[in-house]
Amino acid sequence: MQSENKTCQNCKQEFIIESEDFDFYQKIDVPPPTWCPDCRLQRRLAFFNERTLYRRSCDLCKKNFVSIFPQDASYTVYCPECWHSGKWDPLSYGRNYDFSKPFFLQLKKLFEDVPQIGRNVTSSTLINSDYCSSGTYLKNCYLVFNSDNNEDCMYSTYLERSKNSLDLYMADMCERCYDSSNLFKDFNVRFSSNCNECIDVSFSKNCIGCSNCFGCVNLRNKSYCIFNEQYSKEEYTKKIKEFDMGSFRFVQEMKGKLDEFSFGYPHKYAEGLNNSNVSGDYIFHSKNTFYSYEVGDCEDCKFCHFLFVFPTKDSYDYTMWGGNAERMYECMGTGGGAKDVRFCFNTWLEQANMEFSKDIILGSRDIFGCAALTKKRFCILNKQYSEKEYRDLREKIIKHIDEMPYTDSKDRAYRYGEFLPPEISPFGYNETLAQVHFPLMKEQAEQQGFRWREEKENSYSLTIDAKNMPDNIRNAEDSILREVIECEHRGKCNHQCPGAFKITPQELEFYRHFVIPLPRLCSNCRHYNRFFGRNSISKFWKRECQCAGLKSGNGVYGNQTNHRHGDEHCPNEFETSYSPERPEIVYCEQCYNSEVA
Repeated sequence: MQSENKTCQNCKQEFIIESEDFDFYQKIDVPPPTWCPDCRLQRRLAFFNERTLYRRSCDLCKKNFVSIFPQDASYTVYCPECWHSGKWDPLSYGRNYDFSKPFFLQLKKLFEDVPQIGRNVTSSTLINSDYCSSGTYLKNCYLVFNSDNNEDCMYSTYLERSKNSLDLYMADMCERCYDSSNLFKDFNVRFSSNCNECIDVSFSKNCIGCSNCFGCVNLRNKSYCIFNEQYSKEEYTKKIKEFDMGSFRFVQEMKGKLDEFSFGYPHKYAEGLNNSNVSGDYIFHSKNTFYSYEVGDCEDCKFCHFLFVFPTKDSYDYTMWGGNAERMYECMGTGGGAKDVRFCFNTWLEQANMEFSKDIILGSRDIFGCAALTKKRFCILNKQYSEKEYRDLREKIIKHIDEMPYTDSKDRAYRYGEFLPPEISPFGYNETLAQVHFPLMKEQAEQQGFRWREEKENSYSLTIDAKNMPDNIRNAEDSILREVIECEHRGKCNHQCPGAFKITPQELEFYRHFVIPLPRLCSNCRHYNRFFGRNSISKFWKRECQCAGLKSGNGVYGNQTNHRHGDEHCPNEFETSYSPERPEIVYCEQCYNSEVA
């Protein structure tokens, strides 16, 4: 089929369905989408609570535990141990399909009746890590989310195989790192981004194989550099001792100086490595993957996000996880050997041929509209059928969904092929990843048909304002552990800010040992600040390479003689997450590598 212009059913903006998109939809036997890519992503994200935690009791064993559901949630909620225990039977909630009611109305009722898992973890893989969610194999970790195989880490997201690190976003195989993002195999890296295989590096960006560098940009295999100026080892050591790294004021000053300094150096149009025919940002080892963000080892994929477990093939509109997944469509938080899964969220491990389901684990297949099943097959609305009964009834239900579509409060019609309506999400919009990537105020969220979780008044009493904390970690006494510190944002930032925070003993030990000043923001606000230092996950602009040739002086360092276009302006065009009004100098990959690599 030829490309077609469509009008989004949700935002009313035009979007394009390309000819290759129609080929994919035909291959997996679904109709083309009626929502644009951004609205589809926002809708999926509204089903995933990554970092909002509460204390509550389990509705089965009655013990108190940390949960992604508050005590006053309208659902039955089991602690992870009880939910996985086999002490209850999800099939007991099975029901007949009612052809007098829309499918999504029946699905909503099933999802409300079946007990929810209180936190997305397998407890047997956690050691002293109760305040973590969506993670496995964590030891002595605190407020670590969507992460695996870490030890002695805190306040981090998308962290893998790391130790003794705090305040990281997207890092793998790192140790003793702090307040940084997109790190790989780094040691003692702090206040930095996009650094690989670096040691003892601070306030730096886009460095690879560097050691003992401070305030540097785009360096490769360098040592003893300060703001890209080469020093001897002795000179560097003497200069670094003059920097008061334990001072909060000094750190803020250096962050600002690094930002200003980096504007004079070219930025590659997209972060990535070892790719072929891709578009998006933070794409690694991928092929034929488009409009995607933070993915690795993807092939023939489009509109995919946060696929950190490799590989993923032949998938569209797939958010969170991966792990040998194929032919995934409109899924959120699912993976681990999944094949042919559509319109599902929070499903794990070796599923196949599954639609409109949640919390399905371990070897289930041929499932339609179910919740909380394990090793089941041929089930609809949690009721068991024979194979023939299942296949016949599934076809009838798909026809019924089209003939009697569900219409939500905003008059949006849901026929077969749509992800779940927002009101089916068990979370308020402000509890989910949607609020991180598409931030809204309460009135805006409700106008768009999302639920909102009203925050309760905090019962704690503030004992110190963040601005009154000691500037230098060397002056921080043990009494800081008893303080209830008012976050500088004071809960007014729309960052899921609780308004206050405390310093833990392990955290204070880390700051003292590595001479790092105390934070002035709560962990959520720090997370948002790290994320907002990155570009959009879904907005891309067509731009030209800004390398204007040897005579322009645009390249401020490096070996410009390797530019293939010589004195002329580079003719390369690309799609980038750097909007045209941004101050950065943006290069195509060839020009960037000519000056940097």
